[in-house]
Amino acid sequence: MTQQAKTKNEVAKKESSALVANAIDLSLVAQDQGQGLAKVDLNTTALPFLKILSSMSPQTKKAKSEYVEGAEEGMIFNTVTEELFSGDEGIKVVPCFFEPVQLEWSDRGTGSSAPIVHPVDTPLLNKTTKDNDGKLRLPQGTYLERTHNHYCLLLNEEGLSSQVLLSMKVSGLSRSRKWNSLMLSAQVKHGDQVINPPSWYFSYHLTTKHQSNDKGDWYGWDIKRAETVSADVYHAGKKFFEAVKRGSVEVNYEQSSDSAGTEASDSTTPF
Repeated sequence: MTQQAKTKNEVAKKESSALVANAIDLSLVAQDQGQGLAKVDLNTTALPFLKILSSMSPQTKKAKSEYVEGAEEGMIFNTVTEELFSGDEGIKVVPCFFEPVQLEWSDRGTGSSAPIVHPVDTPLLNKTTKDNDGKLRLPQGTYLERTHNHYCLLLNEEGLSSQVLLSMKVSGLSRSRKWNSLMLSAQVKHGDQVINPPSWYFSYHLTTKHQSNDKGDWYGWDIKRAETVSADVYHAGKKFFEAVKRGSVEVNYEQSSDSAGTEASDSTTPF
């Protein structure tokens, strides 16, 4: 080993020793847990969307300000943390609340980028006409898009959870319906009874799958039931369910607008 290499090794060892010596005692962290965040609640945070990146997503384009290094179509993207997940390996989520809505959008480049949220059975549906692209147009030119919102907990490798939203529309509606059927079919034996557990009793493994029809190709969700959750995750799931149910969770749909209109319609999707 040269003298220069020895010197570099000695410096590296000293730096490593200094970091260890200056490491924070986690018992102190435990004493101070939550401090500085007392006034932060669900109304003052952004609920992340988990969405599948397409070839049109700005995260995949180096020339765009939204570009994320390593992003490719078919990957799963967290819109708040900007984490990327392999579509092949997938993610584990725990569904906590399901809500279908009608979103009123303006065409890209016109009007607001944020949609107006309507009940899924809004009377406005009676005023729509279907255009050549299959969109339900209102007289003023905006269009309604049925959207299925799955409020979930995202589980990491250590089993810790974070709150996320999977918003499915257009071709994704068929996957959402199958997921709902999968959840409704879940049964657990309790003594002499067979009960249907709440949706947050099981976790689900979500991967992405390439799909195509005569209008193009895209990546969609592939969903399979995984396993029962831990007690901590169960309680976190119930807490998230209750928060969404009482209206304490706000959704910023602008986070998902870059992919609006990029999927094929259900009527032309070959599944």
